[in-house]
Amino acid sequence: MRKTLYACLFAVICPGWLQAQTGESVYQFLELPASVVAAANGGNVIASPVSDLNLVFHNPALLSPDQHNQLTFGYMNYIADINVGSAVFSRKINESSQWMAGVRYIDYGTMPWTSETNDLLGETTAQDLALTGAYAWKLSETWRAGGSFNLIYSVLDEYTSAAIAVDLGVYYCQPDKLFSAAMTLNHLGSQIVSYDGQYESMPWDIRLGLSKKLEHAPLRFNLTAQHLNQRSMTYLTDDGTASLKWYDQVFCRLVGGVDFVPSDQFMLSLGYNYRRVQELGIEQRTFFGGFTAGMLLRMKKMTAGASFARYHVGGNSLQMTLSFNSSVFGL
Repeated sequence: MRKTLYACLFAVICPGWLQAQTGESVYQFLELPASVVAAANGGNVIASPVSDLNLVFHNPALLSPDQHNQLTFGYMNYIADINVGSAVFSRKINESSQWMAGVRYIDYGTMPWTSETNDLLGETTAQDLALTGAYAWKLSETWRAGGSFNLIYSVLDEYTSAAIAVDLGVYYCQPDKLFSAAMTLNHLGSQIVSYDGQYESMPWDIRLGLSKKLEHAPLRFNLTAQHLNQRSMTYLTDDGTASLKWYDQVFCRLVGGVDFVPSDQFMLSLGYNYRRVQELGIEQRTFFGGFTAGMLLRMKKMTAGASFARYHVGGNSLQMTLSFNSSVFGL
C-alpha cells in the first residue's frame, strides 16, 4: 500500500522523474527551487550575487550580513491543489557571520487511495516539511563558507518518515571583476524513520556554479552544473532504459540564465533547463517548455519577486516571494 501511495505521489509532483534516471531517492520536494531568482534561471543557481534570502536554501554560503533582520515569505501553486511555501528569517552575529532559520512545506492536496491491485479505496493526502537552520561566515574578502542543518518530516496517508540532512557550500566573489563562483554539497544525510521499515537514499547532489556580469552592459550570466555525483544518466522509454548520448549527458546537468539588471532596484531574468524538456513526454514538449522567466523589484521597505516555469505536463507554475526588513515591526 505504501509503495502504491508513493508511486502516485511521484507521478503527481515529478512525472519526468519517472521517465528520467535521477536515482530512487526520497524527498524530491527538496529539488524544487525555493528562490524566484533560482527558478527564473532554469531552476537552480548557487553563485548569484543577488541578495535573496531564499537562495540560502540552494547555497548556505550566500547568507551574508547585509540580510540582517530580513524576513521572507514564498509561495508557489505547483499544479492543481498542490501548494508549496516557505518562510525565512535571518540575523547577523557580527560583520563576519550570520544565521538563518527557515521552513519549507509542500501540501499535495488529495489523491486517489488505491490497493496494490489498483482498486479505488477513497482519497488520501500527503505533506512534506523541512525545518532549516543555517550559518555562514566570512573566510576572507573574497571567500565565504556556509552550512545548513535540515530536519525533514513527511506524511503519506498513514505512513510517516523523518530524516536529517546537511548542505555545505563555499562562495567566491570578486566584485571588481563582476565575477562569482560557488560549489555545494546538497542533501547529505539519511532517513532516521522510514515509511514502512525500508530505508531509502537521500537525493544528495554535487553542484558547481558561475556568475559573470558584463562590464559595459546590464547583463549577468549564470550557469549551474548539478547532478555531478551521477556518473551516467538514462531515460526510461517504452522499450526499456536507453542510455543518453554524451552531449545529452552534459546538457542534462546544466541549467543557466541571464539577468537584465538596469538598476539596483529592478531585475528581469530568463533561463533554460534542457533536462526539463527531455523529461516531459514528447507529446508535451514545446519550444518554450524549458524556458523560465522572473523578475525582482526592490522598493523602499520591501522586495517582491515572481517567476514563471513549467515543471509538469499538467500546467505552468507561478512562484512569488515577498521580503522585508523585520525592523518595520520593531524586531
